[in-house]
Amino acid sequence: MSPLVEPFDPVAASPTDLDTWSVIFTTGQSELSGGAPRAEDLSARLRTERAGEAWRWVAREAEGAPVSGVAELRRQPHDPRIGFLRLFVVARARRQGMGAELRETVVERARLLGMDRLQSTVLAGDPGEPFARASPYLRTLLRLELQKQHLDEATLRRCWSLAATPARGYRLTHWEGPAPEGSVRSFGRVMAHLLDAPGAALQMTARAWGPAQVRAWEDKITEDGSRLVVGAALDRTSDQVVAATVCTVTGGAVADQHDTAVMPAHRRKGLASRVKATQALRVHDLFPHVSSLAVTIDLENTAMLAVNRSLMYTRVAERLLVEESLAEL
Repeated sequence: MSPLVEPFDPVAASPTDLDTWSVIFTTGQSELSGGAPRAEDLSARLRTERAGEAWRWVAREAEGAPVSGVAELRRQPHDPRIGFLRLFVVARARRQGMGAELRETVVERARLLGMDRLQSTVLAGDPGEPFARASPYLRTLLRLELQKQHLDEATLRRCWSLAATPARGYRLTHWEGPAPEGSVRSFGRVMAHLLDAPGAALQMTARAWGPAQVRAWEDKITEDGSRLVVGAALDRTSDQVVAATVCTVTGGAVADQHDTAVMPAHRRKGLASRVKATQALRVHDLFPHVSSLAVTIDLENTAMLAVNRSLMYTRVAERLLVEESLAEL
């Protein structure tokens, strides 16, 4: 018997289905990305339509059976023609066609929405990579290393050592939530250099980072209820932001480390490691429930891999960013 796949409306779903969907999704996301919100927090946001625009599905082994698989489709923020798929199936229901049925349903919907490519991330090796490679049109865009920084005593000491010794002429700072008005413009200039990192052009496109765009980005990155924390370095002469790093915090024990950038004229002065050290210390102070930070880094980004080693990040797994053309399917 083929699995049953249905659209999933969190607002109208039964409490049992919503809770099960959220548990499967957050468990899968934690395995794939190192961290995820608490299932109960995700359920609450989905029920009140505070989780952003997305299309969702459930899969069951038969009519009336418990939810065993979930899928979510979103548009990539940097290009609405690209869909981003998250798909998770509980272990007992794998290798029975459920994942394939979910994926085919998502592909059909993505085409109707005008998307021409579908991206997702999968763990290298079993079971994710073989499932993804079942598509003959799949290509690997990036190989990424999933890392975690455990906020234990030794790591915090290392971060304190770095944060206490900024290069001469710089001051380290941080903020939680939106950037201060006096820093938003220079912070935007730093963020415009995210594309300088290896592989970044495959995950985002060039864009303006004026104050209005920074505010829109801040709203977008926290639309799921996450809290935004930024570590930054200021040029003491101008008091302008010249380096910054971004992370988001949910109710879960693992915070997500996102982007780090340094203005070209201020590179090779240890600012990347120091803004990340500052951020880790502030996350530890502000959010005692967070025990670690997780990040994925392009394996070709040797500079950031070295920075993270200096901050006691450790390798957890390898992930692949994959993409397939919907026009060819």
